[in-house]
Amino acid sequence: MENYLVEILVRRGVVSAERMADALQAAEDKGQPLAEMLVTAKFAEADTIARALADEFALTFTASIDVAGVSLPITERIPITYAKQHALLVIGEDETHVHCVTANPLDVTAVDDVRAVFGKIVELSVATNDVVIDAINRVWERKEDGGSGLEANSQADDDNLVDILDADDEAPIIAWVNSLFSQAVRERASDIHIEPEERDVVVRYRVDGELYVARRASKQFMSAILARIKIMASLNIAERRLPQDGRITLKIAGKSIDIRVSTIPTSRHFERIVMRLLHKTSVLKSLEELGFAQRDYALMDALVRRPDGIILVTGPTGSGKTTTLYGCLNKINDPTRNILTAEDPVEYEIGGIHQVHVKPNIGLTFASALRAFLRQDPDVVMVGEIRDKETAEIAIHASLTGHLVLSTIHTNDAPGAVTRLVDMGIESFLVRSSLIAVLAQRLVRVLCPHCKIPYEPTDYELKQLGLDPLRLQWKQRRKVGHRYVAHGTTYQYSGQEMGPDPVFYRAKGCSACLDKGFVGRLGIYELMMIDDVVGPLILERSDAQTMKRQAQVAGMDTLRDDGARKVLEGRTTVEEILAATQEDVIIDE
Repeated sequence: MENYLVEILVRRGVVSAERMADALQAAEDKGQPLAEMLVTAKFAEADTIARALADEFALTFTASIDVAGVSLPITERIPITYAKQHALLVIGEDETHVHCVTANPLDVTAVDDVRAVFGKIVELSVATNDVVIDAINRVWERKEDGGSGLEANSQADDDNLVDILDADDEAPIIAWVNSLFSQAVRERASDIHIEPEERDVVVRYRVDGELYVARRASKQFMSAILARIKIMASLNIAERRLPQDGRITLKIAGKSIDIRVSTIPTSRHFERIVMRLLHKTSVLKSLEELGFAQRDYALMDALVRRPDGIILVTGPTGSGKTTTLYGCLNKINDPTRNILTAEDPVEYEIGGIHQVHVKPNIGLTFASALRAFLRQDPDVVMVGEIRDKETAEIAIHASLTGHLVLSTIHTNDAPGAVTRLVDMGIESFLVRSSLIAVLAQRLVRVLCPHCKIPYEPTDYELKQLGLDPLRLQWKQRRKVGHRYVAHGTTYQYSGQEMGPDPVFYRAKGCSACLDKGFVGRLGIYELMMIDDVVGPLILERSDAQTMKRQAQVAGMDTLRDDGARKVLEGRTTVEEILAATQEDVIIDE
């Protein structure tokens, strides 16, 4: 690189061949970069050298850098030590290019690293070394003043993360990986997918249950990305033929984040990585905050205070079952109760509750942990999941011997949990004797309050939600001021007043919700009590549909019923509810 610089400056008449020979010798003796020696010895002006390099590569020369317009989150993706070492500052990006100012366009290694971090074409302009270093310092002064939000806090609050970013010449790849986590936390992502494709590496985030492409990188960097994540997760970087599981703990923006890492080999000769982010310091939701309807909350509040019996929470993976169970435990967590949990993994640590992380590979299964719990004088036991007959039998035994048992099971709705237990081989009379309630749930996205748009739903939408268009009186309106309101009394749905003219909303998108139209998720619930209505049906081995029909007659709201309530409250959309629920049993009036 030095030889190329010599050839350019001599050919362009910036420095004579004789002086260049003297400068080379002096630079070697003092261990000083050649360009710096030429300026120090006054053989050439810094501006002249920079202009010559810009002309040589047909680049733009800039005499000064306006850092006021530089985006801090973008610059922070290249660590300050690396930026200063290579005299390179990232000043902006668009859909296809990342724009940088450099004092040395011959430093192709730095340019390649920037391209790896951003996954875009690098567009350079040239400035003197002093101008670039001064701009870097001024940018980071802005950061220290608090201008960068999340990224600044993540470095200020986590010494290890700062050390990693500033480590060595591999820092850009390390920073690229760490920026995945910073961006994921900023965008409230629950999962990060890193997937090798034919031409590049695709990174997708799951936000509020939906996957979207967050960034891309050149395929040539996949090996480095894999190695970095495996090192962080304490995995075997040499093993590429078998799936591996690990864990990473980071501190970002003052929050401790536990990251579960899973790798699997793919047909593209690379591994695919999925990482789940668990916010260990998140505030656990209380039972009141979970969004139950009045009836369901009153029932749940009474159920968790029962001295014995089994409460099952059912739903697909990622439907918030663990959050609900923790809310139940928090409701009754006091020094008078001995509460034990068996989880895989322990997602949140709760003071006053003794939690065990099951490890099937060493024989510590849900069943063995539950069996051990019964010798620990428990009052309340939580089992992460009932997966087999053995675990179900021990849970039933625990409930029948005076313990309250909370657990989860995978079924589509509440009645399905009963038939699942029977299918496992549990006698129906044992299910009837031990089970006291089943709660089915789903998560739906919450409309952004800043940009949601009101509209009048069609009759078809109302019927899909199980609502009667005539009772809503959409067609009977009168003008009051600038609004049209419905005639008649306040509309009620499942005992809750919804106002005289319920308003439906749809998503739009704005800067507050990152143009997604939704911010966060909320639960919809179906609580089936095992009472004198449902109990006899269990003994008769009735099917799930029959149980559901009778439970509805007795007052149970289905998932779609509860979803309709959330739509009428203006919290979510018809589409979200229809996508999350199945069509309910129709009850003949």
